[in-house]
Amino acid sequence: MNKVVAATLAAVLLAGCATTAEHKVDPNTIASFQPGVTTTAQVQTALGQPFLVSHTADGGQQWQYVNKYQEMSGDGMPTTGSKIPKYVEKTVSTVLVFDQSGHFVSSSSSAQSKGGKQWPSDLGNLGGGDVQRQGQ
Repeated sequence: MNKVVAATLAAVLLAGCATTAEHKVDPNTIASFQPGVTTTAQVQTALGQPFLVSHTADGGQQWQYVNKYQEMSGDGMPTTGSKIPKYVEKTVSTVLVFDQSGHFVSSSSSAQSKGGKQWPSDLGNLGGGDVQRQGQ
């Protein structure tokens, strides 16, 4: 019986991952939201369920959407010793602010990249102070 419960739970979790992957935050969609006009219901229809909802002291809300994806590195060079292209993992976080009545106020986004280093090998991400000569 525990196997049935575990299998059902795994299926539900995987289904949840699949539905969030469908809704990517498109900057053009965000740009179409009109302050004071667009409602939370309209945003949820356009973008799906937010990753995080927080309430502000004045009774408003902040919705956060997070997208992770990979894209080919800008230099077009393959990974050292292979013909496989390098990929960069990007994470984009978008926060939408709503007033007390549930109307859109503003948005902000930030992006982070991980990978796609300039050097052929990252050597395990060594920093300048990680290596010392003997006798020092």
